[in-house]
Amino acid sequence: MNSIRLLPIVLVAISALLVFKTIGLVTQGGYVLLGTNQAMAQAQPDAQPGANAPDAAALSPSEEAAAARAAESLFASPNPASPAAPGDKTAATTPDGAAATDAKAPDQGSQAKLSPTEEAVLQRLSERRIELDDRANKLDLQASLVKAAEERLNQRIEELKTLEARVQALVDMQNAQGDKAFASLVSMYENMKPNDAAAVFNTLDMNVLLRLALRMNPRKMSPILAKMNTERAQLLTVRMASPQVNGSDMNALNNTAPPASSALPQIVGK
Repeated sequence: MNSIRLLPIVLVAISALLVFKTIGLVTQGGYVLLGTNQAMAQAQPDAQPGANAPDAAALSPSEEAAAARAAESLFASPNPASPAAPGDKTAATTPDGAAATDAKAPDQGSQAKLSPTEEAVLQRLSERRIELDDRANKLDLQASLVKAAEERLNQRIEELKTLEARVQALVDMQNAQGDKAFASLVSMYENMKPNDAAAVFNTLDMNVLLRLALRMNPRKMSPILAKMNTERAQLLTVRMASPQVNGSDMNALNNTAPPASSALPQIVGK
């Protein structure tokens, strides 16, 4: 009995469901109860004409992405540039220009906010910088002048060294010639007779006589010294035995020319 009673109920329910489904397909959902339709009409905004279909109210994936980007740009901070579509050149360039303008604005504001004291300090620093640059230029000029003077001085020193070498060569040559001539003179007095040489030595300048006596062979000089005047021989002996007669004195004696006969020193006897 229970199965006989449930079966008609199930059949009736299925039939009613099929009827409502058919009506819904024909009327596109118009079979919904009146109260429910009014609540949905109040909750949703008015649709545009011709947009009553359920598929017309749905958004495509590209439209959803565009809406998301618009929302991000709306709630994002003003400093970062909002993303723009690839084909929209205005949207790509305008944020950069605005950012550049915003970056320049603080500098202009900081310059406009300088106090008179700060401006005076900046002016003084600029003047000081100019003075330091001028001083640096002057120092560079002085350094270049000093360097040029040093180069000229070094060149002059080299020229003087060359000239000194030439003069020294001439002096050495002259000394060599003088030594050669003096050696000939010494040899001549050594070969003279003692009496003749003693007569000349008695009236000869003491410096020249000292040079000759020091250069002559002692065996040749001793007979001449024995024939000389006693006082003259004594003075020559003292001069030859003096410790001051060293190499430097000999050089001075060698470079001393014999004086004239009128300038001969007078020998005072004791």
